[in-house]
Amino acid sequence: MIKNIVFDFGGVLVQYDFKAFFAKQLGSEEQAEWFMQHILNEENNNLIDKEDKPFGEYIADWKRQWPDYVNAIDALDKHYADIFTGEVPGITPLMEQLKAKGYRVLGLSNWSTKVFDVIRKYPKPFAQLEGSLISHEVHLLKPDVAIFNAFCQRFGVKPNECLFIDDKPENIAGAERAGLHGVVFTNTDQLRETLKNEGIL
Repeated sequence: MIKNIVFDFGGVLVQYDFKAFFAKQLGSEEQAEWFMQHILNEENNNLIDKEDKPFGEYIADWKRQWPDYVNAIDALDKHYADIFTGEVPGITPLMEQLKAKGYRVLGLSNWSTKVFDVIRKYPKPFAQLEGSLISHEVHLLKPDVAIFNAFCQRFGVKPNECLFIDDKPENIAGAERAGLHGVVFTNTDQLRETLKNEGIL
């Protein structure tokens, strides 16, 4: 029986647009795409989310490595929250409804310490969480089974009593390998319908 509803953050609680942010910094979408393919690519994004060393040290490394992109790299550091464009529509009321029905509402996200800039900007959905585990705290990343095990240990929950919601199918696959139930998120209406079909709402 599901007792715990576990939310990813980016793309589920808050929306983002990296391309628009870097196009503004660099002057074109083409430059933004280059930046995201070569500098803030998946590998480097994973490094900062895991945060084996302080975020600022990665920024300093990248500025030395790509001196022509110092301003955009600085913007990533100093204006990080501007990448995020708003709460996902309808997600906060849905979380409130789940809490009212007695479910524990928790968070599990890959994110650097910059997450706190975003929480300050869009506090409402995050305020619904009883607690969360964020990758930078444990230096582990989804979809690694180890981060789901760490989550269950931290909150004293059984994997098969957790429903994990994430917008990336590979993270849902990781959750299911760890014994959690999973739902790939596309929008709040779809999630609400899924929760109704599962008997949760």
